[in-house]
Amino acid sequence: MARVLTIDLNHEAAAYPYEVLSELKAINDTVGGEDVAIFWAEGTASALDTSSIPEGRDVGAAVAYSRLLDGQTLTFKFADGKILDEQTTSEWNIFGQAVSGDLKGKQLVPVVAINHFWFSWAAFRPETRIYRP
Repeated sequence: MARVLTIDLNHEAAAYPYEVLSELKAINDTVGGEDVAIFWAEGTASALDTSSIPEGRDVGAAVAYSRLLDGQTLTFKFADGKILDEQTTSEWNIFGQAVSGDLKGKQLVPVVAINHFWFSWAAFRPETRIYRP
């Protein structure tokens, strides 16, 4: 496990391995009593493996949002190449915006999440729960 997206809410820390995120692309979880969604998308080049960032390997990008929208907790899935909510089948992008469907134009509230190498996070937060599907 090299890269992780980490969330630290209400005295609970969780880490989402990029290997898992790149397969699932949308995760529903609860951290510190708050329902969160983690989205992953390809298309971010590594700045660490070549002298020219655009030539770096694709390492993807991960972000986290609250699943609570207008008083309703949404559940997300990845299907047919899209992130969809199960309640309305609206399509969502990596920026937490509904781009089509009943919720088009709605915006999810970001959750503070940090991309880390696991070893650097675990040195300070060894009690972190590692997400496993």
